[in-house]
Amino acid sequence: MTGKFGPILDDFMQEALRIEKTAATLGIPLRIIGCLAFRLKSPEFTDLHIKMGREVTDIDFVSYYNHRQKLINLFRDDLGYYWVPPSFARASTLRDLFIDKVRDRKIDVFYDHLEFCHKIDFKKKKRLDIDSPTIPLAELFLEKTQIVEINAKDLKDLIITFLAHDVREDESDQGINGKYIAKLLSDDWGFYYTVTENLKKFIEFVPKVKEIDQDQKDLVISRAKKLYKLIEDAPKTGGWKRRAKVGTKQRWYKFVHSMEGTRNAK
Repeated sequence: MTGKFGPILDDFMQEALRIEKTAATLGIPLRIIGCLAFRLKSPEFTDLHIKMGREVTDIDFVSYYNHRQKLINLFRDDLGYYWVPPSFARASTLRDLFIDKVRDRKIDVFYDHLEFCHKIDFKKKKRLDIDSPTIPLAELFLEKTQIVEINAKDLKDLIITFLAHDVREDESDQGINGKYIAKLLSDDWGFYYTVTENLKKFIEFVPKVKEIDQDQKDLVISRAKKLYKLIEDAPKTGGWKRRAKVGTKQRWYKFVHSMEGTRNAK
């Protein structure tokens, strides 16, 4: 299939980058999320990612809602994709679905935030302006650890991230901004609880991974513990402390466990 900006590419990575760059020429911030984003951020560990069984099965993006109509026009009229008008089930999720019918390939574009078990807001602090072609490393980490029922695929994405990047206290492209993550979670006990529980699961999971050696396991675990400590040590707000007293007696998350689940629910 061919659009104004050329044919749709078979390679997931190249197609995602083609779309992101095309949007950028039109002044539209469109950032890659999901499995592809983790590979883009940690390219030296792509072979390991594949060896661990992580397959790329889709392309997903996030943008700002005020660019929505331009993006619909871009995908539908210029890139050669079929736009699926939102159903009632998708009406409140701030996202659009585009399909490459030839390859039976689907693309989700989320707007302003990712909200599965918890909400990751990109609009309030213009977080999409910080990095490209993916969302920032901090949000990539949160994209996975906001899932209450985190699975092995999510944990493997985190492995290559911690192998490639240390935890820092700034927005360095070479590190995960632990200070930003800790501050964000210090005002939301539910989000904090899910993330820290998932960090514990991650630390328990890493020693079982056969595809990495002991030195790599030690490095990944040390960086995960470094981030955990930053989160724990960050001063907590009054709202966080009040909610912490209630704890898990009251549900602290939404009943959506993954992007795959939201896709299948369409």
